[in-house]
Parts: sequence; C-alpha cells; structure tokens
Amino acid sequence: MLSLNSNTLSSAIARNLNDNATQLQKVSAQISSGKRILTAADDPAGMGILSNLKIQQSSLTAVGKNLTSGISLLDVSDRALQTQQDILTQMMDLATQASSDLLSTEQRDALQSSFEELQTQLDTTADNATLFGQNLLDASAADLDIQSGINSGDTYTLTAASSDAATLGVDAATIDLTDVANSQAAMTALTTASATVGTNQSTIGTMMTGLSKMLDNAKTMKNSLAESISKIEDADVAELSSQLTMLQSKQQLMSSTLGITNQFPQYLLSLIR
Repeated sequence: MLSLNSNTLSSAIARNLNDNATQLQKVSAQISSGKRILTAADDPAGMGILSNLKIQQSSLTAVGKNLTSGISLLDVSDRALQTQQDILTQMMDLATQASSDLLSTEQRDALQSSFEELQTQLDTTADNATLFGQNLLDASAADLDIQSGINSGDTYTLTAASSDAATLGVDAATIDLTDVANSQAAMTALTTASATVGTNQSTIGTMMTGLSKMLDNAKTMKNSLAESISKIEDADVAELSSQLTMLQSKQQLMSSTLGITNQFPQYLLSLIR
C-alpha cells in the first residue's frame, strides 16, 4: 500500500541496502587480507583453535633457535677437539724425539720449551671453545640442558667433555721431556689423552646428530602447523570474489530500486493534483 506519510517499501530496501553494504565491506576486507577470520565473531571456535596453533608455532620457532644454538656450540667444540688432536700429535712427535739418549742438553731444552708451549695451547684451545658464554671443554665445563620441545620438561642435555690439559693428564705438572724416562712416560700419557679426546669427539658428534634430527623434526612440525593454520584462517579468494560480484550487483540493483521507491510519494501527489 502506498502512503504519503510513510514509505515502508523504501525503508525496507534501505535496511537491506545497509546490510548488503556491511557484507560487502566484510568480504572486501577478507579478500584484501587473504584471511577468512578477521575477528573472533567471524568464527569463535576457529579463533580459539587458531590461537592455540599459533602459540605452538611460535614455541617451535623458539625451540628451533635453541637447537640451532646448541648445534653451533657443539660445532665449536668439535673444531676445538680436532685442533687438540693436532696439538697432541705434535706433542707426541716431541716426546718421541726426546725419548732418545742421543740428544744434547740444548736440544732437549729446545724440545721441552716447544712442549710447554703446546701444553699451553691445549688449554687455550679448550678455553676458547666458548659460545653464548658456555663451554663444554674447559676445566669447569658442566652439562647443559636445552629446551628442545614445546612442553615443559622437553629438554636435551649437552654432556660436558672436559678436555683441558690437566683433565687429559698432559699438563706441565704431570709430564715433561726433561729426561728419557719422563719422555717415555709422556708418550704413554699422550696416547691415553688422544684416546680421551677421540671419545669426546664421538660424544660431541653423537649430540650434534641428535640435535640435528630434533631440529628437522621441529621444522616439520612447524610446517604442519602452518598448513593447519592456513586451512582454518585463510580465505577462499575465488569464492569470496564470486560473493563480492553478487553483493556489488545487489547493491546496484537495490540502489536503483531505492531511488524509484523514494519517488512514490511524489507520484501520489501528482495523482491527487
């Protein structure tokens, strides 16, 4: 029914036009952001799941950093141990030479001087195997725990592998080349020290392999979480584009219709005249 005092049809179209504009704005925002869920109101349950997944994803990023740092420390330790093996080899050469009676006093003194320098280098190498303020090889080395998972208690222990000269039994207070007997004793001690360093190398290598596998696993889990998040959060752009086209068409149609219905009172007045 047409009335001069009210235009219910026009009001209804205006409400529908307003609702359409709201939907159009939301769809446009979803397309521009690429996200299906923009606020919790869009999908309360989905938003809750997303929050939990994103926390896990962030935690895995932190875990990855921990594991990478651990691998770096182990790599520094491994390189230092190899350097120590080289030093021990040089020390063994000197001890072997000094085990002969055919040396002059001057020659033995020279060998002893070089030997002492290598003993110092052995300790320096262990002391310098420090990263992030941590050291697995020096005299005060202690086990270190790494947070290796997203749950409390998910830790991996880096075992100390002390390789200072005193621990290896080849420090200046233990062996020297001052005579043949001491030189031969030094050869025995150096053989044992080299075996100990070799064991430490094996320990470090095993931990490097372990952390590398854990890092790969963390990356895989993180990628899986990213896929899950994408499935829940990301928008179907093709579907939204179709909705956008439909809403734009409806907007044009309703705008045109609203313009016509707004003229109805004028038509009534013209009939009266």
